[in-house]
Amino acid sequence: MRLRRLDDYQGWAIEHAGALLLIDPWLTSEPIRGVFDRARGPAYTDLAAIRDGDATVVGVLLCAGVDDHARPETLAALREVPVLGPAAAVRVSRRVGALHTTRAVLGTAHTFPARGGAALRVTPTRTGWPLGWIANGYLVEGLMEERVIGRVWFEPHQPSPHVASTLGPVDAAVLPCDAVHALVLPVAYGLTESLRAAKACRAKVLVPTATDPRRDMSGWQRALYRVRGPEHAMWEAAVAQGRIHPLAPQTAMAIGPSSPE
Repeated sequence: MRLRRLDDYQGWAIEHAGALLLIDPWLTSEPIRGVFDRARGPAYTDLAAIRDGDATVVGVLLCAGVDDHARPETLAALREVPVLGPAAAVRVSRRVGALHTTRAVLGTAHTFPARGGAALRVTPTRTGWPLGWIANGYLVEGLMEERVIGRVWFEPHQPSPHVASTLGPVDAAVLPCDAVHALVLPVAYGLTESLRAAKACRAKVLVPTATDPRRDMSGWQRALYRVRGPEHAMWEAAVAQGRIHPLAPQTAMAIGPSSPE
């Protein structure tokens, strides 16, 4: 079982026994436009690379229905792949022709088949306040003959220590480390909160997701967002202690008894 970072933003994948599960994939070149702008970074995994790989895409997980999670062009290109997400994300998927869509229900597990009797089990998890109204996270478990061999928790917005305490132990917690506010509303928690959640779920390691969203924003868009990056000394100490394992775009790490590597 492997955790792959697809780009420098929100895109991830879990590969297990020939099956590939995509999380918030952005596999086409079209930029994000709207509440904020973002262009493709120089290092990202495109649709051709996914299709040329050895693994078969068995599902798409969407954490929210907003444009930086539910990319219409990518979803249209993957219209035959089952999609699981909150209500708004399901609506986006259906608008672009997705054939198999399921609204995520917190705590209700879904199983995606892999090769040789293996499978990936996905359970939607509650996002913290206030985005819990429109977003959710996922606990992804790799199964081999019904035995769990690896567990990854994805929560790109607001990881709740209370929720985290019900999930552990996990091999990796994929969580935000830049605190983001849109006007006065928190959009993503920062390093302190994510380290607390990672400890609560007994994660072997915290893997940072996303980056400062302001990179390609216009002036008026930047005025709407306030971003606080991780405190340098805290970040360096956590990395040195092995509590944080940053993944560069287009790289992967093993998940399971020997993780991280």
